[in-house]
Amino acid sequence: MKSLSISEKRASIYCSIGVTSAQRVCTAVLKGGDMPCKLPVCELIQCQLTLFYNYWHMNEVLETLLPESIVVPTGFETVGHIAHLNLGEEQLPYKKLIAQVVLDKNWPKIQTVVNKIDAIQNDYRTMQLEILAGNHSLVTTVVENGIKFLVDLAKVYWNSRLATERQRLVRSFTSSDVVCDVFSGVGPITISAAKKVKYVYANDLNPHAVEYLERNVVLNKLDRKIEAFNMDGRRFIESLFSSQRSYPITQVIMNLPNEAVEFLDAFRGIFRRRARADSCSLPRIHIYGFSKALNPEFDFHERINMALCETVIDIKIYRVRLVAPGKWMLCASFILPKNVAFEQPSWEGEAKEQV
Repeated sequence: MKSLSISEKRASIYCSIGVTSAQRVCTAVLKGGDMPCKLPVCELIQCQLTLFYNYWHMNEVLETLLPESIVVPTGFETVGHIAHLNLGEEQLPYKKLIAQVVLDKNWPKIQTVVNKIDAIQNDYRTMQLEILAGNHSLVTTVVENGIKFLVDLAKVYWNSRLATERQRLVRSFTSSDVVCDVFSGVGPITISAAKKVKYVYANDLNPHAVEYLERNVVLNKLDRKIEAFNMDGRRFIESLFSSQRSYPITQVIMNLPNEAVEFLDAFRGIFRRRARADSCSLPRIHIYGFSKALNPEFDFHERINMALCETVIDIKIYRVRLVAPGKWMLCASFILPKNVAFEQPSWEGEAKEQV
């Protein structure tokens, strides 16, 4: 609770003018504005205005309660009803206090406040989260670009900050495209793309992610346009391109920034059993990655070339977002080089030379 003397604001309140007018006067005084005009004058007195907890904004409360040396967290990621904090070391001793204020000031939209304990270090891309305030349910519904997604943050990965990037990517697709989403998660790109393209093949290593992907497919009534797989990314690529699918793949999405480049070798020789015709349609690959280099685009391009054992000439690299000081998330888009797609095993080349 804070008290504010009106005399300190060098103003007075006409107290016998009714509640509505009094509120107008108080608002004008607190904001440093002019007094409302045409107010009936009864008696000029000096009084004290008490502003309770509900009046103050989240940042104002935290600035008052936290020591001056502690940086006040100004924002958080929202995933459905969950506020996802990313507190620094100096803020951790006050994590419960911070979480309670965040909950109080954002209720009922926010009903759970969590903090990330550690960086993503497992194959399933799940985060260790500590529930700091509110209810303990991490199952929530996210609405992104008008599409509903069921998510369990305890078991699957979700990043709301990539909503704009997902929208940008899907805009580049056409109604005739057939999409292969190698690391689909619960389907943020898959579901959005399926509303526009002809068909989507979606895969994830995490069985919980595939479970929620299938639930989201049904939720959005897209079960006739999406086929889900639960496989290792490399095996998925090899299996999908070696089989005779009804729809030839035109777009490939590889959204696993930490490791996606390491899976590019799976595309070497994927069309080796097909006739090498000039008219053969090759898929466009959209691959994500991180770079801390001074020239992140050059660095990412070089790593792609090394993985494919081929220099990719026509490539577009887009800066998605700065995830940390000096660390960029990038998206590279290019058509799979023909030499890579039709590459023959080295032993076959040696056998032909001997013959």
